[in-house]
Amino acid sequence: MSATASDTLISARDVALSYGAVRALDGVSLDVPRGAILAIVGPNGCGKSTLLRVLAKLADGAQRSGEVVIAGESARDPSSLTRLRAFVPQRPEVSADFTAREVVRLGRHAVGASESAVARALDAVGLAARADLAFHTLSGGERQRVSIARALAQLDDPSKRAESSAVLLLDEPFSGIDPAEVARIVHALRERAARGAVVLSLHEPGLARAIATHALVMRAGKAIAFGPAATTLSAEILTEAYGHPMVESSAWLVPSLSAGGSIRS
Repeated sequence: MSATASDTLISARDVALSYGAVRALDGVSLDVPRGAILAIVGPNGCGKSTLLRVLAKLADGAQRSGEVVIAGESARDPSSLTRLRAFVPQRPEVSADFTAREVVRLGRHAVGASESAVARALDAVGLAARADLAFHTLSGGERQRVSIARALAQLDDPSKRAESSAVLLLDEPFSGIDPAEVARIVHALRERAARGAVVLSLHEPGLARAIATHALVMRAGKAIAFGPAATTLSAEILTEAYGHPMVESSAWLVPSLSAGGSIRS
């Protein structure tokens, strides 16, 4: 993928990471331009989640090398990146007895209180009507949507000082989410990418190709293909990644993601 320095929002160079003798990442490089939605695809254990955590500066306790830069800020200093990146884990958990609204409000802790940002984020994921329910009473898919809303609230910057450089990173964000809500979340991610960039890991290559503008395909900690999603997520490349024959098929269904599609409230 080619992008000029001014267009590149996320840059990683020769990122390697080991947990003891286990090599989780092995020389991964990437450049993500502003406005991109990058899908990281590959088999279980290939390093998708690890790479996301490295980009978010959350891979503590590991031996790592290489360089990660977001909007010109080195990811070695996470405190300076609070307004520039937010991370959504694969399995969101909250230890305290918070409501959904209070969980989303946590996203504003380090960037300044803003009830309007919290309200916008809850509305974006379709949970405004359930905002005052206890987090632990929500379904798994609803909890995932609350976690996405918390990240959206964190990056909400009415002053626009950092919004055009903000990065949202999500690990399997659609786990347990119904198709209509997947469409709603994709709409929110596209709006977020228009003001920065989005990077997400996905198990389903078909959904990745429907959502993403760019794709990184991984196997055994290495990047084996990187480029536009429409051409990178091909049967040939995915067969190499998964070690199992993959074929083009029209038999799979994905939610309608067209801009004109209706989303139920």
